[in-house]
Amino acid sequence: MRRIFQTVFSIVTFHTKHKRWTTNLRSAFKMSDYNTEINRGVDGVGRPPDGGTKCFVARANPVTGKTEWIMQAADYDYHQEIARSAYADMLHDTERNQKYYAAIIKAVQVLRARGCEVRVLDIGTGTGLLSMMAATAGADTVTACEAFQPMAECALSVIEANGFADKINLIPKRSTEVTVGPGCDMPCRANLLVTEVFDTELIGEGAIRTYNHAHQYLLEEDCLVVPGAANMYVQPVTSSFIRRWNTPQQIEVSPGDHITFPVEFMACAGAPSLHDLQLDQVDENLFSPLSPPVKVFRFDFSRRGALKTWDSIHSVVKPDRDGTVDAVFMWWDLEMDPGKEIRLSCAPSWAHPDGKSLPWRDHWMQAIFYTTQSLHVKKDEDFSIVSHHDEYSLWFEAALLNQETKIPERPVCTCGLHLTYSRSRLAMLSDSNRNDLYLRVLRKYIGNASVCLCISDGSLLPLMAAKLGAEKVFTIESNAMCARLMHMLIKENKLEDKVTVIEKLPVDITGEDFQGMNIDIVIGEPSFQAHVLPWDNLYFWYAVNTLQPFLSSTTRILPESVSIHAIAMQFKDLWKIRAPVGLCEGFLLNIFDNMIKTSADIVDEEVEPQPLWEYPGVALSQATQLLSLNFTKPITCCHAVDKTITLICEEEGTVNGVAMWCVFDFGDGLTISTGPQQTPVVGGKVVWDYYTRQAVHLFHQPHALEPGDTLDFDFKFVPEEGNICFCW
Repeated sequence: MRRIFQTVFSIVTFHTKHKRWTTNLRSAFKMSDYNTEINRGVDGVGRPPDGGTKCFVARANPVTGKTEWIMQAADYDYHQEIARSAYADMLHDTERNQKYYAAIIKAVQVLRARGCEVRVLDIGTGTGLLSMMAATAGADTVTACEAFQPMAECALSVIEANGFADKINLIPKRSTEVTVGPGCDMPCRANLLVTEVFDTELIGEGAIRTYNHAHQYLLEEDCLVVPGAANMYVQPVTSSFIRRWNTPQQIEVSPGDHITFPVEFMACAGAPSLHDLQLDQVDENLFSPLSPPVKVFRFDFSRRGALKTWDSIHSVVKPDRDGTVDAVFMWWDLEMDPGKEIRLSCAPSWAHPDGKSLPWRDHWMQAIFYTTQSLHVKKDEDFSIVSHHDEYSLWFEAALLNQETKIPERPVCTCGLHLTYSRSRLAMLSDSNRNDLYLRVLRKYIGNASVCLCISDGSLLPLMAAKLGAEKVFTIESNAMCARLMHMLIKENKLEDKVTVIEKLPVDITGEDFQGMNIDIVIGEPSFQAHVLPWDNLYFWYAVNTLQPFLSSTTRILPESVSIHAIAMQFKDLWKIRAPVGLCEGFLLNIFDNMIKTSADIVDEEVEPQPLWEYPGVALSQATQLLSLNFTKPITCCHAVDKTITLICEEEGTVNGVAMWCVFDFGDGLTISTGPQQTPVVGGKVVWDYYTRQAVHLFHQPHALEPGDTLDFDFKFVPEEGNICFCW
């Protein structure tokens, strides 16, 4: 699962993939009461018993930068945990569900053939799905444990509604807290364990500790386990495109003159976490595998004491081409049943046993790990992939066979760059198309006497402007970490006499900060650390207006304007993250659906940020402009917008989402789109920007449309407040 994220600047959350979080519930009511309300419903929608309790919460508006007081449900955090728990992603994974079911049936049959009573333990039962599968398969007893309180209570209701209340005993505890013996949680040890405690990294949810504890305290010596084992694979690749997600690339400003990065940035191991993404959606022309996949780790879940909390192995790799090991792709598969006949693979299409026909899953994907050095290898000359894991994490290194490598600790960022910038932002800074456009714009307007002001967080524009001959460049860096990195970049490029960092908010800046100079050009990408949705970068306009006393009527503002656009989409799979589950392998999960929807109605915004390049979809309408703003005009000259937007369907299909993005116009036809990188064609796949998240509204109930049908929604923009609102 991707990381759960909530910015302190905006109460907006987005879907997560890399499941590594801790539960910290702050609830004032019992979940049993909550389920009662859900089942009773109000006009078909459940309401929590204290749903009417509100409180004021302070937040910083990401567009205006001002602190606001908003009304929010007192139990907001509680409902957010439920709404973003991401259980539904797994329940929409049909292959996962079917293979678990088939493996459980086989395991029960094996134990029956031994003449054993079948005693099942389901760790982390979630909705109770695997427990109900085990009961249906003929288990004599089923014990399920679930530590997440809302889900434990939900599972009780689901189990009862499906007629298994007398067959499944649910314990609302972590498995490591479960006791065994007379009068305890379990009267005796189980002989069949069914569980799903995996994430994209396989072990990031604590699978090693869970299995080791279960074997030691909860399971019989000769028990069966579903799944029984996992195999992990890596594939070294050469790709400057992939590498820029972790390592900045120098930028040529003019022949022989480059923006370079401090050695601390270039030699740093990078962010300590994996980079999880849908590898199949990376254009295959942007990377080259250096060898076939290599099996590195095997995790045997079926034997007591089999899982090490730390391990390191060397795997010999024979490259089939010359290249540089810029990164390592990783994925894993599961051996589901005792006979090892049922396999569930998370491999990308080119390495998947089923070829191109892949199941969709957003909870388990593939991952990229970055090596600390780019190792140059030659065809047929063996090298080594050194794989490491501790109890929760993985890391990999490439080395020559005769190279002595010490066993390293888990790599961490020591330079601060990877802790300050997201991977997408880091890659954006090295994007040659963007940088070429910025340089074209700056070359047109900058002269030897130019005084520039940059309004963007951690941008390279100040360095570009200085190297292109500007007399003086000021850059506003109100983010302390961005300011620190900017000072390092200025020093590295020997621009201390030309570039001055102003470590203030625009509202706090005085004329003295500009050293008495007149600003000729204001430039921005714009990009800010606080931005979540595409239009959050309108902060650039508000900052320009705040600084208006220090600008003149001739000051050039770049970009000159921005427009916001929308398009009706038929996403292939993304819609599933918000869709109800309903019936899953014959088990009714409407109680779970109602619980998620009730909490989502309380905490979810109308739109959410998503990296749409990872989620294939076709356009069903033309792109429609929602709003256009001129950055050279004062905010006070802009009128509020309150209108109905109509998207006209031009292709038969099912619209399950509306995507939105910004286009920044620098004049003379030079624009940067944070959305499609090619003009969308109705009925065709939309090619999205790799480096930004777009905004998307996903419908709980998709709409079947015919050509000529319309999709309407209300759009509102209040300039004084900096708020953009939607109503569907």
